Amino acid sequence: MAEHAGRPSVARLRAAPATPPRALGEGAELARAAGVLPGTPATAAPATASPVAAAPAAPRSTQLPSGFFNPMPGGVFAGYRADTGLDLAGSPRPVHAIASGTLDYSEPGHTLWVGPRDTAHTIRIELDEPIPFEGRRVTHVWYAHLSALERIQREGDLPRAHVEAGEKLGISGRANGSPHLHIGMLLDGEVEQRWGTFLLEDEVREVLGGYRTGVRLPAR
Repeated sequence: MAEHAGRPSVARLRAAPATPPRALGEGAELARAAGVLPGTPATAAPATASPVAAAPAAPRSTQLPSGFFNPMPGGVFAGYRADTGLDLAGSPRPVHAIASGTLDYSEPGHTLWVGPRDTAHTIRIELDEPIPFEGRRVTHVWYAHLSALERIQREGDLPRAHVEAGEKLGISGRANGSPHLHIGMLLDGEVEQRWGTFLLEDEVREVLGGYRTGVRLPAR
């Protein structure tokens, strides 16, 4: 599905005081056994904080043989040569970051596909580590047609959120009535998607591992 990512097309206890420990008994012998001499004030033992269980980590997708992370578990490689990116077909399912990076935006818009049969949420990530490709560098990854987003990041807002490789970004959707996710890879910091500044469909396949049309990604 041909794409464009120009300007957005839609608006945007107090703790209680420590209490001295109770005496073990009223006799001096018991006080000495407890390490407290008669006439000496007892000293409270240092308070120790109760351990707090860490929140469980959010589930992430698994790593592919190429080293990148599964962008849409259970999705099927689709699309056509010379498209502006790769289509992964499948009913709405979780979408994940293929690599770590910083969100340029995660919001509605930035695509021409905004009709009644389209879901117009898009995401652009500036990669922490650019991907070398034939003497050039993939610096940004672009996801289109999502039906839901994990977070909203308006373009230009600061601070920009960071995402980890495999982290969930949202839920896939559809364009022109076809349920799929579109993934674009943008070159050398050029993000306007002019011809020559992004990888074509077969080149995105190559980066992800050379998958053929019809191959289904792992379920996780």
